[in-house]
Amino acid sequence: MKAIVLHRTGGVEELKYEGVPTPEPGPGEVLVRVRAAGVNHCDIDLRTGTFGITLAYPHVMGVDAAGEVEAVGSGVTQWKKGDRVAPHFVLSCGICVNCLRGHENICLAFQVLGVTQWGGYGEYLKVGQHHLVKLPDALGFDEAVSSYVPFATAWEALITVGKLQAGEYVLVNAAGSGVGSAGVQIAALAGATVIATAGSDAKLRRAKELGATFGINYENKSVASEVMRLTKGRGVECALDMVGGELLKQAIGALAPGGRLVTVGAHGGEVVPIDFIELFRKHVSIHGCGRSTKAIAAQVLALVADGKLRPIIHKRFPLRDAGKAHTLLASRKVFGRLVLNA
Repeated sequence: MKAIVLHRTGGVEELKYEGVPTPEPGPGEVLVRVRAAGVNHCDIDLRTGTFGITLAYPHVMGVDAAGEVEAVGSGVTQWKKGDRVAPHFVLSCGICVNCLRGHENICLAFQVLGVTQWGGYGEYLKVGQHHLVKLPDALGFDEAVSSYVPFATAWEALITVGKLQAGEYVLVNAAGSGVGSAGVQIAALAGATVIATAGSDAKLRRAKELGATFGINYENKSVASEVMRLTKGRGVECALDMVGGELLKQAIGALAPGGRLVTVGAHGGEVVPIDFIELFRKHVSIHGCGRSTKAIAAQVLALVADGKLRPIIHKRFPLRDAGKAHTLLASRKVFGRLVLNA
């Protein structure tokens, strides 16, 4: 099969489009013909060596994909050739105490698609039979892969963990990102008043089209001060951040007493000094998450298929042009998702 193969860390020139052996499904495994794969910031971190793990080379990245079942190994009964599926990026063991409790997203022995196991940057991938989610018939492969990780992540953060309620104010940082644009829609669907932040006015206009009521350009305004002005000193009950760094600090400052901050990433700064006096005086809480369950993924895919949530595709690339997609994503001139078609 053809795949984007990484033999060492480095620039986009290290993304080699070449032939590799097609995986063969063993007992309990499924081979998926990949039709679309998403491009994520973690892919850039893996390529550059800043992800924080040691890869086994050669490696095929890609934490999310969508396609069709090509073949099944012995003992597989729930899937057949031609089924439309998406692999769940958290490859759980299925037998640890957390998996048995239905929390496979915090499996004690989890692996990650495209990180610890070859992922979606190829024509085929294989996973265990319980690592797949069925795609709704009305959902195309590009739309599915543009929805799966962003909407599932944002739903887990805002609804499951953040307990967002109708009538609350919610801050969504980096509203032009995949998770950010998903978060704006989910928060609006939940009945919250959305305050979106982004690094350009153009992205803020797009965020308002998706359901944001207010927009703050963090390049020229203080997020915390603007939130307090917009809410007349109330602050936001919930905040979603995937940037870290100074924006995370601003989000904490924007919280109302008793507010909740949910963080799902830190591409803008992983080490952040925090004033803990502000935390306990305001009774605020900070939650970390970022790995959804298959149940959440199936739920959001159904909402997308029903037209209640809308995936945003910024641009599509053929698989061989993965380097161009990485370059565009790193430029921050993206609103929504980038898709590779194998």
